[in-house]
Amino acid sequence: MRKVAKKVVAELLSEEAERSGLLSNRQFGSRMGRSTIDAASIMVDRAPAAWTNSHRTGVLLMDIKTAFTSIAKRRLDNRMKVRQMDGDLIQWKESYLSERTVEMIIKGNATGKHPVEAGVPHGSPGSPILFAISKSGLIKWVEEYISAEGLSFVYDLCWVATGSDVNEVVTRLQRCAAKSIEWASNRGLQFDTAKMEAALCKRTRGHKKHLRPKLTAKKKVGNGFIQFNKEATFRLCILMDGHLTLKEHQKRCIKKARPAAAKLRTLTKTYGVVPDCVRALKVACLQAVALHGSEHWWDPKEIGRQDDFQLVLDQQARSVRVRHPPSQRGHS
Repeated sequence: MRKVAKKVVAELLSEEAERSGLLSNRQFGSRMGRSTIDAASIMVDRAPAAWTNSHRTGVLLMDIKTAFTSIAKRRLDNRMKVRQMDGDLIQWKESYLSERTVEMIIKGNATGKHPVEAGVPHGSPGSPILFAISKSGLIKWVEEYISAEGLSFVYDLCWVATGSDVNEVVTRLQRCAAKSIEWASNRGLQFDTAKMEAALCKRTRGHKKHLRPKLTAKKKVGNGFIQFNKEATFRLCILMDGHLTLKEHQKRCIKKARPAAAKLRTLTKTYGVVPDCVRALKVACLQAVALHGSEHWWDPKEIGRQDDFQLVLDQQARSVRVRHPPSQRGHS
């Protein structure tokens, strides 16, 4: 019951944050009607629009380190009060985060309970939306200084920058990183530099050498440098390649769908599941996996991609043999 109550309150917090205009338009996660696919759509859309003007588009992917445990309660409280969020929800938040303790067990020995003065608990339904509220000002603040576009999904942050050449893109991404780190450090947060990645979106058919992006360009982030990834980059549950064909992503989804089809065949052969249930299982367990992100890569003109998807469905359909339970055999 407690988890159900927390989930209900999390939905109320999300609705109240929307009503008060607290969250940025490009903050995703813990919000109704906003998924990772929607966030990826912005990334996929910006590059082709830039290509029409012979421009380049680059993305910088950043992760906030120990995100949930780094939230300052007072800053979160002030953020909610300034936006005049519902008083009952603010009071629930204060009660939810008060009198919390942590206990560590090392080699079977308990260290004792210690009070926790910051952070929200992992795994709780209300934690993602509280974290989103706490960092809601980041994107707006950085965009005031730099001509770039920010995307956020829980503790993942992505900056999309467009320029006339690679150097301009690199400069803007470096400034985005510097401003993001500055904003985070002033609020007790820290970015995980080991998980930072960058990618450069480029045309698939560039015949002029001077128009091809230089993947050797580096971006200075903090005290280190980050190069553009030469391989596909996995972010927002989408495996994005530099040409935005998403072929690698589709292959990955098909590869994940094959084991699901094999398990489904086992269920239908062993237990004789009725056809209607087989179809429901196929839609939920097979098609949902194979078609994840298809909004970006599905093209009716590309017959090969349809064939790959249809092959998985056909293999599953041919193997399904509905059998009667043992008690019904021989009595038909």
